[in-house]
Amino acid sequence: MQRTFIALRAEPQKKISDCILHLQDALCMEKIKWVDQDKLHITLHFLGDTSPELVSATGKILEETVPGFTSPEVVFRGLGLFRSIRDPRVLWIGMDPDRILQDLKSMLDRKLDGVGFPAGERKFSPHLTLARIKYIKDRDLLEGLIEEYRDCFYQKSRMEKLIYYESILRSGGPEYHPLKIVHFKYAPS
Repeated sequence: MQRTFIALRAEPQKKISDCILHLQDALCMEKIKWVDQDKLHITLHFLGDTSPELVSATGKILEETVPGFTSPEVVFRGLGLFRSIRDPRVLWIGMDPDRILQDLKSMLDRKLDGVGFPAGERKFSPHLTLARIKYIKDRDLLEGLIEEYRDCFYQKSRMEKLIYYESILRSGGPEYHPLKIVHFKYAPS
């Protein structure tokens, strides 16, 4: 079994990198596990433990589906939390809605459900996970930082390819290995 997920790799430009460095510096005394900038991605579907047969079936679904979509253009904007300021768990950079990305997600969900990967109940909320919060002492500081970046525009990025990853959990953090890379229509290869 392989632990797998489908994602778009993010290439952070200066404004995102500067934001992350500022947050890391300001929150350096807190118990937070930061995501390496070279591992930032937009998860479309977390599949979890996947048999070799389903890895192959998923790869075929991606090869059949993704090239039919024009490469989405993503606008990264804002900063937020999953859960709440009283119980923060994930710190993220948000995205403006993108119709192509929403349509791709819906189609992949339908096709993956057909091979045994249900989409789940949650509404699709595309984002870049910056950190997982284990414990926060200074919630006021965190709330102030979120307010500071709440409406910040970071960058616009054309997503050229979708990547099917294997995630290997290690003590130093997860390692991501591409199982399949599929390019969007009109994206440079």
